[in-house]
Amino acid sequence: MKSKLVNLVLAILIISCKLYSQEKPNSIYFEALGNGGLYSVNYDRMFTETIGGRIGFSYIPEIDFIFSSINDLMVIPVMLNYFIGSVNHKLELGAGIAYVSFTSGDFLGFESSSGSSGVTGTATIGYRYQPANGGFLFRIGFTPMFNDEGFQPFAGVSLGFGF
Repeated sequence: MKSKLVNLVLAILIISCKLYSQEKPNSIYFEALGNGGLYSVNYDRMFTETIGGRIGFSYIPEIDFIFSSINDLMVIPVMLNYFIGSVNHKLELGAGIAYVSFTSGDFLGFESSSGSSGVTGTATIGYRYQPANGGFLFRIGFTPMFNDEGFQPFAGVSLGFGF
C-alpha cells in the first residue's frame, strides 16, 4: 500500500511538470488544524489552471486530549484539488486520503494500545489566495475527515509561499 501511494505521487509530479506552465506552480505551506490534524507541512503543485495536488506531513510525539492521549501520531494527507475563481483568489475544493499511524491511543476511530495505522478520507472546501507569479499564499477552509467510524469536522488555516 505504501509503495503504491509513493508511486502515484511521483507519477503525478512527473506528469504535472509537462502539463502546466504557470509561472510559479509550486508552493510550500504550514497548515494549522487542517487535513493533517493539529498541523502539517505541505507541498502543493498546480497541474493546470484549475487542478492541483498536494502532499503533507505531520508528526506529534505525544498529545493529551481531555478524554484520550495519543503517542507518535503521524498523518500524511494526499489530495487532489479543483479551483474556481480568478488568478489570485480561488474557491478550493479538494478530496483525498490521509494515512494515519500511531503507537498508542485513539484517533478518528482508530484505536490501539500497541500501535495502529490506516487510511481515512479527507476533503477541503475553502478560500485560497495565491498569486500566479509566486509569493505569499493564504488558505482557510473546512477540512473534514471521515471513515467507516464516522465524520470528524475540522477547519484549517495555511500560510506559505509559491515558487
